Amino acid sequence: MRSINSIAVLLTAAAFALPGAAVAQTTLVVAMPTTPPNIVHMPVHIANDLGLFKKYGLEIKVIELAGGVFTFRAVVAGSADIASASGPFSAVGRAKGSGTKMILANMPKLEASMVVNKEIKTMADLKGKRIGIQEPGGFADVLARGVLRAAKIDPKEVNFVSIATEDVPALVAGQIDTAILHVEQEIIAQQKIPSLHAIARLWEIQPENLYNVMAVTEKLIKDKPAAVKAFVKAHIEATRLIYTDRAKVLPIIIKYTKLPKDVVEKSLDFMIQQCIWDGNHGLTPKRVNATAALMERVGNIPKGQTPSYEDMVDLSFANESIKELGEYQGPLCPSEQ
Repeated sequence: MRSINSIAVLLTAAAFALPGAAVAQTTLVVAMPTTPPNIVHMPVHIANDLGLFKKYGLEIKVIELAGGVFTFRAVVAGSADIASASGPFSAVGRAKGSGTKMILANMPKLEASMVVNKEIKTMADLKGKRIGIQEPGGFADVLARGVLRAAKIDPKEVNFVSIATEDVPALVAGQIDTAILHVEQEIIAQQKIPSLHAIARLWEIQPENLYNVMAVTEKLIKDKPAAVKAFVKAHIEATRLIYTDRAKVLPIIIKYTKLPKDVVEKSLDFMIQQCIWDGNHGLTPKRVNATAALMERVGNIPKGQTPSYEDMVDLSFANESIKELGEYQGPLCPSEQ
């Protein structure tokens, strides 16, 4: 993993020509939140490998950091151009004057589940159990507390256990009773211990929560609007391919996630069934405003200082791209309204 300070060397713009066309290439650095990437985050890699970015005059340099908080901070610091970032953190950052905008959310749903051992049958059984988290306030901690709220259990009635970044070994070894896992991690864990099962799907118990966004600075929007639109358009195209051309995207997902083919196939089928991705922009006012309001309720945004939808979101690039590509309406997983 590259440090943020070392990323600056990647920011040099270059110009290349596509075969048979004189298309000037603009380089953008995209900060991704995991290494290797989770399946949910694959549209960037799909677009890159299939030449969709190059088709629109972009060269994309991908860097991988230790979470969506770090990717957002990299963009604010000028070490990256685009962050694949936490939706809630992006709302909080805007409220605190980050000068950023959300431009796209092809992964709007909270794609994670609380996976538990066989002794836990219902969410009520979580009381007194050991819940694995990486660090207080981190991804697993926040989502686990969301499950506890849904179960009406006070966080003081459970034991939070700090574990390594990889949750699966600790759960399999019995060091913890529960873990927040991505779909492919759940499948891997169940291959080792079949009795492990999901007690809560976060996209079901928190259906309005905004998971992942693409965030940029207002300066980038002003300085390189054509490049921002090119990124958005190619990313939307790549997302739609997950639903329309499984054979084309499957090898790319296996390549980057480094997962066994059977795990990727099973995960992909389940995620498509659950409509995890949005084939248009994913930034509905209902979802964005609900997430920002939640951040105010829990104290991450000072009372009365929640930004408006228009303050947080710039849909101009997505709207132009969708007008040119056509609105995605399925038949698999039509977009949210």
